[in-house]
Amino acid sequence: MSGTFFELDTSFTFGDDGFFLDPFGQPCVLMGVVEFSKFCHQLDASFESPLGRKLIFAATDAEERILSYYPSVQFGRWFGKRKAKKRLQKRALEMGWGEFGEASISGPAHDGLTVGFSLAHYEHMSKQRANVEWNQVSADMIHLEYSPKNENITPAPTPPHFPWFGSKDRGSSLRQLDVELDWRSSSFFNGDERSFFLPTHVFWYLFASIVGRPLSEDISTQFSLEIEDSIQHRNTFRAAILAAKKAFEVNERPVYIQSASDWEGHFADRLSKRGFGKVKVEQSIIDTDSSIFSVHSPVAPVAIGLLIGMWQRAHGVIGEVKIEIASNDLSVSISPRRVDYA
Repeated sequence: MSGTFFELDTSFTFGDDGFFLDPFGQPCVLMGVVEFSKFCHQLDASFESPLGRKLIFAATDAEERILSYYPSVQFGRWFGKRKAKKRLQKRALEMGWGEFGEASISGPAHDGLTVGFSLAHYEHMSKQRANVEWNQVSADMIHLEYSPKNENITPAPTPPHFPWFGSKDRGSSLRQLDVELDWRSSSFFNGDERSFFLPTHVFWYLFASIVGRPLSEDISTQFSLEIEDSIQHRNTFRAAILAAKKAFEVNERPVYIQSASDWEGHFADRLSKRGFGKVKVEQSIIDTDSSIFSVHSPVAPVAIGLLIGMWQRAHGVIGEVKIEIASNDLSVSISPRRVDYA
């Protein structure tokens, strides 16, 4: 890391198994700001009714769950509140979410997401449930207004965890990746992308909140996507994969593949060095009629969507995709779309 970011905190864990931990010891991934916005927009468009505040609530629940475990943000009736508040402000900066003030967010990475995180921080400090209303006066400033709710604070429920959500199990590797981030004011960049760290629990709460919702009649994957029958809530899984694939398309990075080993560098840059786990090439279309990948990721739908986007860009064809559960991983088979001339 470089500059101010290194001074803020050195306790991120960037494992070479592609699993990241934030300074609170919680799993996280590194996402581009534009990439995440595109993901949310596409996910919202995939369902008949808008997702509304589900992202805000997912962020609030995920962050509340994290704060309840971490010692440095706990405080008593008389002591420790000021120190805890400073640590939460530091957390927002080191995660790249923006600068959290008393009733504002400067330089938000994403409007709804950061509002959700700020609500969790407010409730944690006030020890009281609250409603939040927000006004984004510009791209760089959100004004917040909190009002108390007559509810007791109870821990956020743990979301159900279906196998396709992603793996909770890190690999055995202890080596560290060298992740280069360019700190600029209250944000940082990964290459030319403004980016931020996102707790994986946000995805889990978000996915859990939309399982069973009817898909929009207009949704189209533009490619064949077959999912194993035993996988629960396949429509939600499908929508999340499509959203991630669309998010990949906002970048124009070339993906050149001349041999199966060339995938290693691409997977490192777009997946492992961003906390999305590891992808292993089991079979390549260069050598046979289809590609088969083993995906071990903390956020499997996003990793698979990115993988499909990379594969189609590398080979210049639309793929037919099949996904199966394989032990603690997911097996993804991709072959060129068959054309029926009859």
